[in-house]
Amino acid sequence: MEQISDFLARLFTKPPWYFLSWPAAAMVAGTIIAIAFDKAARTLGVIPRRAAGLPGIITSPFIHANVAHLAANLPPFIVLGALVLHRNAGQFVEVAATIALAQGALLWLFGRNASHVGMSGVIFGFLGYLLAVAWFTRTMPDLLVAGGVMLFYGSMLAGVAPARAGTSWEGHLFGLLAGLGRAWLETM
Repeated sequence: MEQISDFLARLFTKPPWYFLSWPAAAMVAGTIIAIAFDKAARTLGVIPRRAAGLPGIITSPFIHANVAHLAANLPPFIVLGALVLHRNAGQFVEVAATIALAQGALLWLFGRNASHVGMSGVIFGFLGYLLAVAWFTRTMPDLLVAGGVMLFYGSMLAGVAPARAGTSWEGHLFGLLAGLGRAWLETM
């Protein structure tokens, strides 16, 4: 039992892993809030072109509609986030914040009229960032990471198509574009 508590203490108090563990814990807490207070939680999403929807640019990644939504977002957030973190731990917060804020702002400006919630925009941003960094740097480590990302997460790219009702494909698209843009700015 002591080993588990030591592991959790390191996970939440030691860099660089707390950059992933705290947002993951916030995703779980946000899902609990969304389930308990469904109507109120929707106001924490990005609501395009409404002043009341602006706070959602910050809060929406941590709110998930249900446990299935959280389960679809948490593993890729941790895996892709860990790959971004491993690439450059010193810039992780800057990369993640740039992606989250750009994706949220684009969604607020151009998204369809709905409450957009979930971490998937940031996840698509991580995906785009890792692929674009490999494209721009063409270093072997970045290319190997991009190959693995395409192998395991490449099918996510279908999520930018407006295929399913209730899915914020705009958030996916804007997240992908934000990740590509962040990589371009970083490598140019």
